[in-house]
Amino acid sequence: MNFKLKTPKSQSSSLILSYVTLKDGKRFVYSTGQKIPVRLWDKSYQVPIRTKSQKDQVIINSVNLRLDRIKSEYLRLDLQYQKEGKLLTKEQFKEEFDILFKGKQKKETPNSLKSCFTDFCEFKNKDGSWSKSTEQRYMMLLRLLNDYKKYKSKAIDIQGIDESWITHFRHYCQTVKKHQVNTLGRNIGLLKTFLNYCLKMKYIDNPSFKEAAVNREVTHQIALNKEEIEVVAQLDLSQNKRLERVRDVFLVGCYTGMRFSDFKRVKNSNISEGLITIREVKDKTKTLQIPITDKVRAILEKYDWELPLISEQKFREYLKEIFKLAGFTDLKIKSKKIGKEVYEKEVPMYELISTHTARRSFITIMLNSGVPAKAIMSITGHKSINNFQLYYKPSNDTLSGFMDQVWK
Repeated sequence: MNFKLKTPKSQSSSLILSYVTLKDGKRFVYSTGQKIPVRLWDKSYQVPIRTKSQKDQVIINSVNLRLDRIKSEYLRLDLQYQKEGKLLTKEQFKEEFDILFKGKQKKETPNSLKSCFTDFCEFKNKDGSWSKSTEQRYMMLLRLLNDYKKYKSKAIDIQGIDESWITHFRHYCQTVKKHQVNTLGRNIGLLKTFLNYCLKMKYIDNPSFKEAAVNREVTHQIALNKEEIEVVAQLDLSQNKRLERVRDVFLVGCYTGMRFSDFKRVKNSNISEGLITIREVKDKTKTLQIPITDKVRAILEKYDWELPLISEQKFREYLKEIFKLAGFTDLKIKSKKIGKEVYEKEVPMYELISTHTARRSFITIMLNSGVPAKAIMSITGHKSINNFQLYYKPSNDTLSGFMDQVWK
């Protein structure tokens, strides 16, 4: 790439133009947006001259910085297009430079990331297979991809998303976003689901993304035993109705094994013939039927068969407050894995309590009590034994009993 003055015979300043002959033989000329006094321009070498004047040198340094950036961006683009086996045309060159130097938005092509993602989301919503939380996860993925695009200063070509691209994206999520293994694994899984849709719709024809691994790890999660649940149930919260309502709704989850999105919706119309019958939010093809125990019935009657509702975020906050009041303050190790590094810190037990603790505790207590897994799965709605077993957290007493049996 070379440079020249637009008006070399001017008596004052002139705009500097950049120009290059592309591989298709066409000449590309682009304004640098930079002016320079004609007297400071070397007509033979087409570069700013050297001078001893400090005032002039300030102008020359500024011009050189701009010209160097333009030249380096040209070389980067040229190399990028060569690697991708594409020909850099005048039109593409202008669009790329307008984005870099004029802040223009890249034109959306029919098969751009944005248009394909919009189509994908519209299809899934019309299909009715998505819950609100699933849609939110995909919107978070789209924001993450846009962050990555800004970080790389380069548009994402969905046709070019292969195993290698995903490796670079994974590295960005680990090093820049500090995503833990399961967060990253979930996002890679969502991305592959989206790309499978694009492949099916023939928006892309490169299936190599399928080779990218989706890594997950089984994390240590709290599961309460019956005695701990009873401590929470007996906690006197009569002077704090806000916490009392949250405690009672949480107990319904512990006694039924339902997810928060399901047990918070239980009302009189869901009760019939001693069963709670409710369609799952997460998987609308499933209808749960859960026997009502005396404990569940007492809580439902307390609230006239319609449980009080609040947001899940507030529910989690209040849960931690309840468990702190109940004395669950023993220190536990909380660990997270980012890439190959594992980070650990001590936190009080109440910090580890979440809405999902109820479901995990129910499954663990039922299994430890000798209830067959298939019977529990018919209550919880699990179809996969592998997913179901992830919830099981055998107690130390149970494990000690097994070891005593074997090594006695």
